[in-house]
Amino acid sequence: MDNNIDEIIDRKWEIEEILFFEDNSDFIKLLKEAEALYEFGFYTSCIALIGISAEDYTKYLANKIGKREWESKTQQDRLKLMHESKLISTESYALMNDIRNIRNDCLHYSQNFKKKDNRILKKEALSVMNNFKDMLKISLGFKESMTVDKFNDIVKAAINELSISENKYIKNFDDLIFKERNALSQLFNLDITIKPGTELISRESIYIVAEVDFNFKEVMLIDTANGYPVVIDLSETNITQIQGMNLIENDIVYGAITSTVDAFGQTAAWTLTRIKKNSLNLISNQYYFD
Repeated sequence: MDNNIDEIIDRKWEIEEILFFEDNSDFIKLLKEAEALYEFGFYTSCIALIGISAEDYTKYLANKIGKREWESKTQQDRLKLMHESKLISTESYALMNDIRNIRNDCLHYSQNFKKKDNRILKKEALSVMNNFKDMLKISLGFKESMTVDKFNDIVKAAINELSISENKYIKNFDDLIFKERNALSQLFNLDITIKPGTELISRESIYIVAEVDFNFKEVMLIDTANGYPVVIDLSETNITQIQGMNLIENDIVYGAITSTVDAFGQTAAWTLTRIKKNSLNLISNQYYFD
C-alpha cells in the first residue's frame, strides 16, 4: 500500500464523479466495488464487476416499469426489449451492449482477451466504468433537488450506517467523507474537490460570527463573500485572543484561515491564523478593524 499509494490516488481521480443518488440499489453497490478494484489496479475484476452491475441495472429498470418477466431474459435480449420499448436510448443501448461484449470477453477469458496487456485492460476498465456512470446520471438523474435539510438527512443516515456492523453502503470513514462531499457538490452546484498536489489552502475574508463555542474549542464563521459557513478549530492562543476581544454572535471580523489538504483532495481542520474584530459600524461602504 505504501509503495503504491500515489498510483492509487491518481487512479481515483480518473474515475467519473457520480454525485448523489437517493436509491442505494444493488447495482450501485457493485459499482462502488468496481471503483475500488480499479483504484487498486485490478482491471480484469473491475471489467467483470461493471458488467454484472450493468446487468443488474437493466433488471432494476425492468422491475421499475413492471416488466418482471424481463428479469429472466439474457442481457442481450433484455437490452433489445428495452430499446424497442424506448426505455433506453439508442446511445445507451449501444453503450450497454459494448459493456456486455467486453464483460463476456473477460469472463469467458477468450483468446482475444488474453492478448490484452495491462495498459489496454486499464483503458477498457476506465472506459466501461466512466461510460456506465455517465449513462446512469443521464438516465436516472437525481431523485429530488438537494436542500440543506436533505443534506443533513444524508449525513445522519451515513453516520448511522457507519455505526452498524453490517452496513451496506459505507465501508469506512473515508467513504462517509466522499458521500458528504458528493451531496455538498450537488447542494451548492460546485466542485468542492481540490486539485491533486495542493497541500495547503489559505483564505482571507470578512466574516460574520455565527457561533462561538469554547467547550468544543470552535467558532463558526459565515463568509460574507459567498455566504458559506466554515467551522474553525481554535487553539488555546486563539481562545485567549477571542475572549480578550469579547467576540460574540453577529460580530463582523476580518479573518485569515488555513487548512491542510489530504490525499483525497479534501480540506482537513481549518485553523485561525489572524482575526480582527470590526470596531465601528459600516462607514462609506468600508469596514474598519482594530
